Amino acid sequence: MEIRQLKTFITIVKLGSFSQAAQFLGYTQSTVTTHIQLLEKELATALFERFGHQLMLTTDGERLYDYAEQIAKLADDAKNEFDNFAVPRGPVIIGMPESLCVYYLTDVLKEYASLYPDVGLKLKLGIASDFRLLLRKNMMDLAFFLEKNIKDADLVGQLLWPEPVVMVAAPQHRLARQKKVRVKDLQGQTFVFTDAGSSYRRVLEEILAKTDVQARTVLEIGQIQTIKQFVIANLGIAILPLIAVKKEIETGLLAALPWQGPDLKTGAYLVYHKDKWHSHAIRAFIKLVQERLLK
Repeated sequence: MEIRQLKTFITIVKLGSFSQAAQFLGYTQSTVTTHIQLLEKELATALFERFGHQLMLTTDGERLYDYAEQIAKLADDAKNEFDNFAVPRGPVIIGMPESLCVYYLTDVLKEYASLYPDVGLKLKLGIASDFRLLLRKNMMDLAFFLEKNIKDADLVGQLLWPEPVVMVAAPQHRLARQKKVRVKDLQGQTFVFTDAGSSYRRVLEEILAKTDVQARTVLEIGQIQTIKQFVIANLGIAILPLIAVKKEIETGLLAALPWQGPDLKTGAYLVYHKDKWHSHAIRAFIKLVQERLLK
C-alpha cells in the first residue's frame, strides 16, 4: 500500500470520478485505474461500485477512506516537518584551537548565529589530539586543526589557508639580538608552550629530539594570552601562529626570531569524520566557512 495510491483513492472520492481525479493529479486515467486495482488486490476487496453513471464507495471503501485520510495527513505532516529542517536547526558541536577562534572565526561564528538562530552552536576550545578522539566517537561534528597536513584515513580535512608559525621572544632576549637562530641555539633555552598535543609544539619537539638539543625548562600554559605575557616578561621563548602575535611584534612587545631551522609552517584545516552524516546545520556552516575563509 503506497501513499500515492491512497491519495489517488481520496481524490477519486472527493471528485467523484476516475477521469477528474486523473486530470487533477496529472496522471493518465490508466494510472489512476492501476492505483485502485493495486489497492483492491492488496486489501482483497472492492472499493468502488457503479450504479448507472454514479460512482459510489463500497462499505469497505468507506472504511478505508477514514484511514486513508489520516495516513495521507500524517504523511504530509511528516514531509512538512522535514521540509522545515531545510532551515538549519539543532545543535552543532565544533572544536577549534584558541588562536583560530579568537583571530579568524569570531566574525564567521557571529554571521552564522545571525543567519541561523535556531542552531545551537557549541564551541569547544582545545587541541587536535582531543578533537580527533571526539570526532571518532561522534561527540563532535566538526573541528578546526592547525597541522602540516591531515593524514588520518578516517578523517576528511579541507585546507582553508596556510598558517605561518613564528618563534618569539622578548626584545631583550639574547636570541632576539642574533641575525640567525638555528636549532643548536635553542640548547638550554626555556620554552613557554601550549598544551601537549598542539601540532606546532610537536613539530618543534621533534626537531629538538632529532638534533639532541634539550630545553632547560618547559612551561606549559593553556592560554595563548598568558603565554604571550610570560614571553613579554622574558620568562622564555614560544612558538605561536603569526596571527596570534602579529600585533605584539608590530608594537615591539615581542620580537620574531630569525629562525633558520626546519619549516614550522602549518595549515588551517576544517575536519570531520568520513562517516559523519551532515545535517542542514552542518552543511550550512561548512558552506559559510568555505565562502568566508577558503583562500
